[in-house]
Amino acid sequence: MDTETGFSFSAHPTRQQLLVSIRRFMRGQLRLFRLAGALLIVFGLVFSLDEELVLRIFTVLFGLACILVVPEITVRVVVAKIQGMLTRPTEYRIDDQGIRMTNDLTEFFVRWIAVDRLDEAPGLLIARTGQTGFYAVPTGSLPPETAAEVTEYVRAHVRRG
Repeated sequence: MDTETGFSFSAHPTRQQLLVSIRRFMRGQLRLFRLAGALLIVFGLVFSLDEELVLRIFTVLFGLACILVVPEITVRVVVAKIQGMLTRPTEYRIDDQGIRMTNDLTEFFVRWIAVDRLDEAPGLLIARTGQTGFYAVPTGSLPPETAAEVTEYVRAHVRRG
């Protein structure tokens, strides 16, 4: 790999890496679900003391579902819809222009200027493109020194972007 021109490598993103990416990307929305659940529980326990017991129980149970079940179901539904396209052997090309990801079904290119944030998970870089998109670059299968170089290269370009 020539760091003057960038990095090229192949990786096979896994379903687990996709789950991590989606959870990181949807973190704000998942927090809203949990907050809504907590508010429903408070409402069910405190503010509806004069209301019917069945309504209070339903409100508390629905709040618990919003905290415990809805976020996980949401993530799994999203992953199920996109994993066929993204969990395939993929060629990655990272250079001064941006990141290109190509597999047998898709080709995706993002310029650095579109990347506004970088999240890191073990063996995975998650680059955010505003509120509407992200792309994940698995680095776990690279030799540790190469993975560190790729991570630093991407960090430097995201900060500059």
